[in-house]
Amino acid sequence: MGETAAAPAAGRITLGGLGLLAGLSAWLLRDLLPDRMADAPRVLLFLTALCTAFFSAALALAGPLPLRRALGAAALVALPLAGLMTWASLRFDDVAGFLASGHPWPGFALLLVLALPFLVAGLGQGTRMTDYAVLFGQSWMIVVRLAAAWLFVGLVWGVLFLSNALLELVGIDLIERLIDRPEVPYLLTGAVLGLALAVVGELSDFVSPDLVLRLLRLLLPVVLVVNAVFLAALPFRGLSNLFGEFSAAATLLAMAFGAATLVSTGLDAAEDRRVPGGLTCWCCRLMALILPALAGLAGFAIWMRVQQYGLTPDRIVAGALAALALGYGLAYAAAVLRGRGWGDRIRRANVAMALVAMAVIVAFFTPLMNPQRLSVANQLARFESGRIDAQALDLWAIGRDWGRAGQAGLARLAALDDPGLAPRLAALDGAATRYAFERAGETDDAARLAADLAARLPVRPRGATLPEGLLASLRLWELQQIGRACTYRTAGGNPGCVAVLADFSEPRPGDEVLIVAHNPAGALLVRAYFAREDGPGFAMRSPEFLSGGDFYRAPDDAIDALIAGDFRLEPQTLNALSVSGRTLFFGR
Repeated sequence: MGETAAAPAAGRITLGGLGLLAGLSAWLLRDLLPDRMADAPRVLLFLTALCTAFFSAALALAGPLPLRRALGAAALVALPLAGLMTWASLRFDDVAGFLASGHPWPGFALLLVLALPFLVAGLGQGTRMTDYAVLFGQSWMIVVRLAAAWLFVGLVWGVLFLSNALLELVGIDLIERLIDRPEVPYLLTGAVLGLALAVVGELSDFVSPDLVLRLLRLLLPVVLVVNAVFLAALPFRGLSNLFGEFSAAATLLAMAFGAATLVSTGLDAAEDRRVPGGLTCWCCRLMALILPALAGLAGFAIWMRVQQYGLTPDRIVAGALAALALGYGLAYAAAVLRGRGWGDRIRRANVAMALVAMAVIVAFFTPLMNPQRLSVANQLARFESGRIDAQALDLWAIGRDWGRAGQAGLARLAALDDPGLAPRLAALDGAATRYAFERAGETDDAARLAADLAARLPVRPRGATLPEGLLASLRLWELQQIGRACTYRTAGGNPGCVAVLADFSEPRPGDEVLIVAHNPAGALLVRAYFAREDGPGFAMRSPEFLSGGDFYRAPDDAIDALIAGDFRLEPQTLNALSVSGRTLFFGR
């Protein structure tokens, strides 16, 4: 074997073996060690985080860096990451509760991904850690290499399953028995991934991210137009579907980070590599100017949600993302407005913001930014100041989902000796599930619930009364759900429930009854009740939303409008209810 042939073969064996070790560690950590280390969950978490970061980084860096340097860099990033992960888990009594919060692994993965290009730039020959050309090129090269390698892994498994199906036609089940062994999928996937990365590395002169970057640049004008239309239409459409909606904030954040990515792809790694021509240049400039508006709207939507319901760990994470997006937006816009050299300024801003993002993520794994502690402090402050009552406190989340900070918060609440809190705290102690807690202490006497609801449920038009027997005909869970909603208060200060009498079906005599009930801790109820034509009682119907979106987007706005009498019947083919920019139809 010649020297030229031996080098690729050695590289393939080395990376294939590294992938095999990665698969072996995954099998041990997922299938074998959890039972054997049940009494040391944090040690298991440390080992899992360490191996995940080490092998992921080693396989990703083995192409851009020599193998020894790649292994050293992988260890350099894996040890601190595993330590941060284990340190942050101390916020909870058990590791399972920490991981169930949903933020640790995404933050871990994002920090690892952001660190890899800096390691390549810092440990490469003749490059600096902040060399943007290297950071940009290696970031996209890592993406392309891993995507190609995982595509090959998928193809191998596809061929394997097809081969097994073919051999089973002649009674040979060797492949099936082999892949049924628990360790084989891990080992095979790891080995094939390492082999594929080695082959892609051999073709580094031919495999480049240029194709991906060119395709992404095609999206730049499209996304620019969509964002411009959105911002132009916003003043005319109104903000009711935006502010206070967490899903709207998530959409805006995704679009903001996507826009920043497209601007970066349009600018490429340096001025001499930027795509010539006016269209891409102007699209980048305009997108950079639009970006602060998208990020600002996302941040304001999150702020409105916090003002209404207080802080939660999810909202704190979303707020941090909005702050990062706004940082990108302001840096991009300032770079463009300063004129000549704006492209280089945006590239420098990308480096700075990536470092800031890593610092923010690290802070989330330390006591500097403990989202559970901050959320508990905010919710208790809202209660102690009288902004919310005992019923509005999400005691289940505080006591069961927010770790040791939540338990300390419960102890502080218990010390207040509030008569409204005492029964709820007692119910929390004895409840095994959120469902059981939310229903603890509720009476099973449907008649009593119906009588209580008759006194609390707002009825519109004013002066109208509910049909006799309507509340008595409702099932127990419906009465309970509406009752909890009536305890809740909307942003307008109204109960979270309302009943509207109107003629929703002209062929039927008299009015029908619409009940809308919203409680943030439960599902939204939007139902109409029609008197039965074949006997006593009422038939329930859910609406068809004809226009303007459904009530699930902004239920409080709809309830406030109904209570204020701001609605009308609009004749369609049949009557439909128009309220708060939406149209509902309940059938004949």
